[in-house]
Amino acid sequence: MRALFKLRWIFVLYAMAGCKGISPLDGSVIACGSDKVILVDVKKRNTNSPNIIWAWQPSDARSLPLTYKQKYFNKIDECKPIAEGQKIMITSSTGGVAIIDKPSKDVTFFSYVANAHSIEELPHARVAVAGSHHDHGNCIAIFNTNRSGMEPVYKIRLYAAHGLVWDSNRRLLYALGDDTLKAYKLMDWYTERPKLKLYKEWNLKDTGGHDLVRFSSRELLVTTRDNVWIFNKEMEEFNIFKPLGHKKNIKGLSISGPHNPRIAFVQAEEKWWSHHIHLTNPMDTLSIPFMNLYKVRWWNYKY
Repeated sequence: MRALFKLRWIFVLYAMAGCKGISPLDGSVIACGSDKVILVDVKKRNTNSPNIIWAWQPSDARSLPLTYKQKYFNKIDECKPIAEGQKIMITSSTGGVAIIDKPSKDVTFFSYVANAHSIEELPHARVAVAGSHHDHGNCIAIFNTNRSGMEPVYKIRLYAAHGLVWDSNRRLLYALGDDTLKAYKLMDWYTERPKLKLYKEWNLKDTGGHDLVRFSSRELLVTTRDNVWIFNKEMEEFNIFKPLGHKKNIKGLSISGPHNPRIAFVQAEEKWWSHHIHLTNPMDTLSIPFMNLYKVRWWNYKY
C-alpha cells in the first residue's frame, strides 16, 4: 500500500512539473496506458525513474463530462501528437476519444467509439477512429472535430480495426484490421455526408493486426501477433522488418526519424500491457511501474 501511495505521488509531482523552460524535445517519447498520458525525456534519465516532463489524466480536462472522466478513459491505448505538438489525439479501449490541448490540458474535442484503438487526423477538421472487437465496434468512424459528444458522421465496418495512417500524397487512408490492410479514398469529403470508398486491400501474412505506423513515404510498419512487417505501398508486398523481426505482441512502436533512427516499442508482458518502453540504437529500457503501457510514439516537437 505504501509503495502504491508513493507511486501515485511520484506521478502527481511529475504532472506538477509543468512546462517551464524546457528545451526542444529531441529524444523524447509520448506514451499512454491506464488512465494516463506521459511525455518522457529519454536523453536525461534519472537513475531509478523516467524523466517525465509532462503528464495528463482525464481529471485535468475541465471540459470533459464526468462520465468521460470516470469511465471512458480508463485504458488509454493511443496517443498521437498533431499541430506541431500543441495537441495530442488519444483513444481508449473503454470508449473515449479526445483531442487534448497540450498547454492547458483541456480537450478541444471528445466523443465515444466502442473499444477505440487508434485515431488519425484527416482533412477538413475531421478524424478517423478505429473501433476494435465489440458489438458496436469493428469499424472506422469519422467525426467532425468541431462537434464534441456527437455520433460519427460516417461509419464503415472493419473487423478488429486497430491502426490508421493517412497518406496525404496518395490521398488514401490506410487501415489495419485483424488479418487485412485496407486503403480507402475520401469521398464527398467537403459535404455534410462524407464517406470512405475501398480502394485496395491486402491480406496480412499472419493475424492479429495491431499497430500501423509510417516508416517512409513509400512504406508502413505493421505489427501482428507474431511479427513486425514492413509494407511497401508501391510493390504492394509485406516483408519482415529486420530490426525487430519476429518479436511477438508488439502493441506499439515508433521510429524517431529517417537518419540513424531509434525505435521505441512496447511489447506485452502481462496480458496486453507492459511496464517497460524498449529503445534501440542504442538498446535501452525505461521502467514505468505505475502504468499499464500500451502505445509509445516519438515526440519531435518543442515543448
